[in-house]
Amino acid sequence: MAILHSYTQQEKQLLRRLAGSIIGASESLDLPGADEEDIFAEILRRVERKAALRQGMADFFTEFGGIDAVANLIDVDFQALMEVVQKKQHVFLATVVILVTQSYYQNAQVLRALNKHDGPPFPRGNDLEQGDWSLLDPVKSKAPMFREC
Repeated sequence: MAILHSYTQQEKQLLRRLAGSIIGASESLDLPGADEEDIFAEILRRVERKAALRQGMADFFTEFGGIDAVANLIDVDFQALMEVVQKKQHVFLATVVILVTQSYYQNAQVLRALNKHDGPPFPRGNDLEQGDWSLLDPVKSKAPMFREC
């Protein structure tokens, strides 16, 4: 079982605001933001298993006054800070963007809004277009790359 790294309320609040700024809600497309309850719960579940992420978050936001200061910014100031933050390259940001997008695009509500099925494609009998099998001939004619037992 994976070790959980409990985040403080301030850290969770900051992660939620960050997720919402990465993928915001769209009323015109009827899509939730990444800060929506179910999606954020999945993000938090994934984040809890990343030991280095908590320290990376603390290190990254030190430049901006620390986690508590950033988490408590009013919306206008937070959005201004996010414009500055998005130009920075940091492993914390790259990891959070990946976790947010993975969690968002695996959410059933998002997939339904995008007219996608949630789950693997082949059990529903999707057809695979046949290609030119002769393209595999060079691979088939190669000598084995393993030892005989």
